[in-house]
Amino acid sequence: MVLGLKAKARRSPSEKITYLVNIQEIKPWPPSHSLRSIRAVQIQWENGEKNSGSTSSVIPSLGFGVSDGKIVFNESFKLPVILVRNTSVRTGDADVFQKNGLEFSLYEPRRDKTLKGQLLGTAFVDLADYGVMKESLSINVPVNCQRNYKNTAQPLLYIRIQPTDKGRANNSSRSSLTKEFSLEKNGAGSVSDLMKEEYAEEAEINTFSDDDVSSHSSTAVSFPESCGVIPPIIERGGNKCRQEW
Repeated sequence: MVLGLKAKARRSPSEKITYLVNIQEIKPWPPSHSLRSIRAVQIQWENGEKNSGSTSSVIPSLGFGVSDGKIVFNESFKLPVILVRNTSVRTGDADVFQKNGLEFSLYEPRRDKTLKGQLLGTAFVDLADYGVMKESLSINVPVNCQRNYKNTAQPLLYIRIQPTDKGRANNSSRSSLTKEFSLEKNGAGSVSDLMKEEYAEEAEINTFSDDDVSSHSSTAVSFPESCGVIPPIIERGGNKCRQEW
């Protein structure tokens, strides 16, 4: 009988995660006729004080009317973050993390790169809402423009976030499977040993000494192959062998 031991894992106060963030596009665009004159835009992203970056400048794809176009970026970056658990909130087994913002700012870059471009809008994602991801996730967040435009659809920023260390979430399950497989191997070995002992006892019972054979030689009956009698086939441990008389 194999006994399984279960140990309750203690949760650490924080989780270190590296996300792969793909900035896909902004649509619909533009929210007004006045923004159709913009020739190029770029996104600057920021997470805390240490993590920041920007995309390349791209040209918006305009449609025939307002909100018929879009801005395609399709750029990715890795984002290492530390999610801190919110111990003051209890929701059973679910993890609740403190706010961890990833902010996107849409700019019209200037020719003089030393100067900051004109801010067109911002979008915000709270990574604490998604926590420790096991699979990739596509989300869209509203782009809050610097000016309010009436009777137009609000632009949305489409991004895709996925974990770069998917195997980490499965380490515990793999470990348990390895232990289970090891226990099964040990169990199979013990069964094999028992079968060997039974076969040894059976062989000992069926084995005659030389004296017994000589004393019973007068009564021994032989079955030549010409008689058409076939020695029986014995199956042991999945292997078939023909018993010799």
